[in-house]
Amino acid sequence: MERIQTLLGRLVTEAELQDAIIAGAELSGWLVYHDHDSRRNRPGLPDLILCKPPRVVFLELKSDKGRLRPEQQLWLRALEDCDTIASALVRPDDLAAVISYLSRKENK
Repeated sequence: MERIQTLLGRLVTEAELQDAIIAGAELSGWLVYHDHDSRRNRPGLPDLILCKPPRVVFLELKSDKGRLRPEQQLWLRALEDCDTIASALVRPDDLAAVISYLSRKENK
């Protein structure tokens, strides 16, 4: 909390914001994921994924002057429209079932 209070009242970089959120989330029992090198990923996925059942939170972080790229806006809008989070362990033998699930009418 001390680090978070130190950040208040001044301009904060995206990295400082991220560090403070991760520290606060972990202190509160959240699992936190951040891809430290997303250059090879498809663009737009939010910076942080936090999980503390029953909640999953996706956070896109920007400094006060930072701007969202179109791909980031697309992801945030899509996530805002979601009311269900699904998770699964998928092995090669499960491929047909996963494709079937993804192509179901209610998932389109």
